[in-house]
Amino acid sequence: IFCYFYYLKLIMNDVLEIVGNLSLNSTSLAQFIIGFSLTIVLSLFLKIIYIKYSISVSNKSIIGDIFPLFAVSIFLIVITIKSSIVLSLGLVGALSIIRFRTAIKEAEQIVYFLILTGVSIATAANSYLFPILLVFFVFVYNFFIANKKENIIHSVNDQLVITVDKIENKKIDELALLLTKNNVNVEIQSINKNETNTVFVLKLSDFKLDTLTIVESFLKKNKLSSSEIQFFSSSE
Repeated sequence: IFCYFYYLKLIMNDVLEIVGNLSLNSTSLAQFIIGFSLTIVLSLFLKIIYIKYSISVSNKSIIGDIFPLFAVSIFLIVITIKSSIVLSLGLVGALSIIRFRTAIKEAEQIVYFLILTGVSIATAANSYLFPILLVFFVFVYNFFIANKKENIIHSVNDQLVITVDKIENKKIDELALLLTKNNVNVEIQSINKNETNTVFVLKLSDFKLDTLTIVESFLKKNKLSSSEIQFFSSSE
């Protein structure tokens, strides 16, 4: 029995030594410099794209300034752990205790940080073409979306406040239906009637400023006097 445990111990020591010495593709100094430089350049391009095309409510310049630092950090982490399985396992335990004090609330920011992570991992793995194509795709996609939504006020809680002397509920439904036919999502949020006037609020999305002419024509056609229109665009 003693011999059995002795040989078992020797086998376990050999296995641990093999695992400890097991390494993945080593990184040369030239590969490190190329990957490090490319990571910085691509993260700066992503910063420019984010600042130019983002619809984020937060300060885009402050978030964008973090991009190169975040990308370089991921790059160095991947460079380190890919040389040793032992280091990668230890890093998992070390990172499990790290928590962000400030939560990332906007989905767009999470997507950009995910893109930065993908770029950094790719450059650390010496795959230089793929992150370049990814950043190029991000630029083309944002450019296309920005041109497609030109002259469109885009938010989920736009409000159109209309004040008239008197209006029937049927007419309010007709106006909502008219806007819906013009590809505007409409929801009647509130109606306030008193002796002097009526105020009703429509919650909108994908509302074009050109569509405001349709509202004005509707009020004029139905002879709704003393009408007043107020448009509020929400950032939510």
